[in-house]
Amino acid sequence: MEIHQIPEQLPLIKHSKDLWGSFAYSKSKDAYGYDKNGLKRYALIVQLQYDQTVTDADKEFLHYLMRQEIEMHKSHPYQGLHESMDIVAFLLAKCKDVNHIPLFEQAKLSNFDTYYGFDTEYIISAGIEEAITYIEENALYRISSFFQDKKEELETMYTAEHMERWFQSKARIYPAKREDESLITLMDRASDFGNMTEAKKLLEKLEEQLGSDKKHYSLLYHQAKRLEEYDKALHYLTQNFPEQEDSFDKVSHWLKIAEIHLLKQDWVQAFASVKQCEPELKLFTSWRSAGLGRSLSETLLDISLKAKDSDEVLAREAYRWADQMLKSTNNSNSNVLRKAHQCAKVLQLKQDKRLYSKKVAIEARRINRMFR
Repeated sequence: MEIHQIPEQLPLIKHSKDLWGSFAYSKSKDAYGYDKNGLKRYALIVQLQYDQTVTDADKEFLHYLMRQEIEMHKSHPYQGLHESMDIVAFLLAKCKDVNHIPLFEQAKLSNFDTYYGFDTEYIISAGIEEAITYIEENALYRISSFFQDKKEELETMYTAEHMERWFQSKARIYPAKREDESLITLMDRASDFGNMTEAKKLLEKLEEQLGSDKKHYSLLYHQAKRLEEYDKALHYLTQNFPEQEDSFDKVSHWLKIAEIHLLKQDWVQAFASVKQCEPELKLFTSWRSAGLGRSLSETLLDISLKAKDSDEVLAREAYRWADQMLKSTNNSNSNVLRKAHQCAKVLQLKQDKRLYSKKVAIEARRINRMFR
């Protein structure tokens, strides 16, 4: 089943267990979130958020989806707390069933990020007294290390008023009606689910909503860049150039502009944007030891590699400047060093190629020693 079919097929999916397996966690290094079905399951969960027909009869289905989310969070190499699990948890919390407490405990313990980010309120969402009674009757304070540590917190920190405010807050974050959702959320989800046409329409609505107030230009730049609307992204960047005299901020801004030109495959304008940094770099020296020096070098190396086939003169000029920066900053970032080696190779600079080959090897050995 494709993502675009889910809204129409939702009633069938909910009541056909044979279809649930197509949304199960399936480990895959090449798929969204390292889960072959992760994106499709996320799209299904979003539809359930807006489904006005969800009732207690759907608890088994929600329970199934929650278990898949827990498995994904346990196995994900970058850990994290994904919105998909939080939405399912909220739908389960609204059922106010103490039998969900072990499931919420598992979600809490899925990884480092969920331990601190997954709301403890889920544990007592069925009711404070009801939850504590369930925990005591099932001896969870004794057999569960999680509940042993949480006993005082659960019994003293939460009140009925606090839980009511928490439910209201969650309802605002995950509204039951799509029309109550923020444009940014709808845009992000449309982009995630591959509906770029819809995402770009929503960007236009967001632009209309926010108007010409410059305080929103940073947000609009990031949204336009994500949707590959590079001309719009450039517009918001150039219109929002730092007014203050801080040279660091100006250099950072020019690098953002260069990045957009790179994404547009305009190597000449990308290099011209980096050249705008030269006067500012003479006004302060901290860029050499800060991440800004690495970013400058890497941007120049990217320009060199991209421009090689169409403009070798530009490629060599960008490389030479990057090479000078790397030597003046003694940059040892492995990714930057590999790009420098690759540039020297494609530009047939044998001496530089040997130099950066050695530096790459030295940095690789240093990193390996750190993990022994």
